[in-house]
Amino acid sequence: MISVNKKRIRSLDSNLPASLKGKKLVLAVQLDGEIKKAQRAGFGDSPKDGDTILPKPLGPVTRFNANGKDKIRRDLPKEKLYRTQEWTHEEWAGRGETVTVTSLVDIPYYRYPREHIPATGFELTIATKASAKFITLSSKLIYDAANSEELTVAINLFLEIFGHVEIYDEALEPMPNPEQLRRLNWHVLPPGKKLTREELIKALDEILSKSKRIRPVEILRQDRIHGFGPNLIAVGTAGFTGYIVYIFNDKGIAVLESLRYGNASYVLDSTRWEDLSKMTKQELLSKELVKKREIHTKNWFARIKELLA
Repeated sequence: MISVNKKRIRSLDSNLPASLKGKKLVLAVQLDGEIKKAQRAGFGDSPKDGDTILPKPLGPVTRFNANGKDKIRRDLPKEKLYRTQEWTHEEWAGRGETVTVTSLVDIPYYRYPREHIPATGFELTIATKASAKFITLSSKLIYDAANSEELTVAINLFLEIFGHVEIYDEALEPMPNPEQLRRLNWHVLPPGKKLTREELIKALDEILSKSKRIRPVEILRQDRIHGFGPNLIAVGTAGFTGYIVYIFNDKGIAVLESLRYGNASYVLDSTRWEDLSKMTKQELLSKELVKKREIHTKNWFARIKELLA
């Protein structure tokens, strides 16, 4: 077992012995003494064997692991994009009178194109080995040139969350049975109860924008989807924070709302909530599952009505 106690590493060769090259490695920390940090990353109060999360973005490494990142292409011409906002103004009503009108407008802006670098999507799992509980990386990585970048990210993921990491070879792995994995990335809003608009907005308060111009638009979008009577609503937690799933069993679709990342709604071709809740973020957003991607512009309202009406 090798222990790394640093804020971050840049080179594998200067931190891992050459004897580990070519071997499958297991990254872990003992749960004892790390409960608060584990909870901060997204685990519950009493983590059990098999509990699995996509860690919550706490810094640059966990943020990249959950959401990827965009490389700004300053070598390309700027592109025109739109940001939907509320606009309140006075309109002529006749006979010398005006009325106050609030409407949605798409505000144009220009920026350099972005090249998206996909997230690594590493998950953490609770496992027991020799009566000791561990928080371990859910996947094993071979220490070789092909995996050097991913292994570096995985080690830095632990360092960012816990401040240290233990590295084992396969023979000492504190790994759970894959059949025991229970992903805890979603909080289902009270099932069997039709939420009022006020209850829905209260439940989403922490993830809605604080901007006075953007927040009302986000609320209006959720209100519009909610008005079509979803059978189930689930809010993303940990590394899924900022995502909401609306399940429409009778329509045979699920709508995945992305408030913080991607700025779009994803129409999924599956409404079996048990299946969706077990998927990784990459699987949910895969081309195989996503039927449509509706960008958040003011025309979104007409398109979502056509889809759900």
